[in-house]
Amino acid sequence: MTGGPVAEGSAVPGRVEITTRALTSCARAVAAERLGAPGKRVRVSLGDSRGALALEITGPIALGADLIGTATHAAAEVRERVTALTGRQVGSAHIELTGIVREHESRVR
Repeated sequence: MTGGPVAEGSAVPGRVEITTRALTSCARAVAAERLGAPGKRVRVSLGDSRGALALEITGPIALGADLIGTATHAAAEVRERVTALTGRQVGSAHIELTGIVREHESRVR
């Protein structure tokens, strides 16, 4: 994937290229943070949504009172944050929840 936002009046000729791998890694990190899950348990696939990025996110979510509301809110936050970080318009973010992440209480010996 090439291109991205062009700074008006930029004195530096050329272009910026963001690889698919870099976009995927960025989206995975953002999604993991918003879902409250370890990054290694979150998977992201990129697609096209009418010229914008479409994110397919699969992973667990942190235990909370309203899982569906949290996931819905997380999808919107992921769209906004990935757009802000990469300069690419994210058209959709679909989240498939695969489990619940709980904080492990350490045992006292």
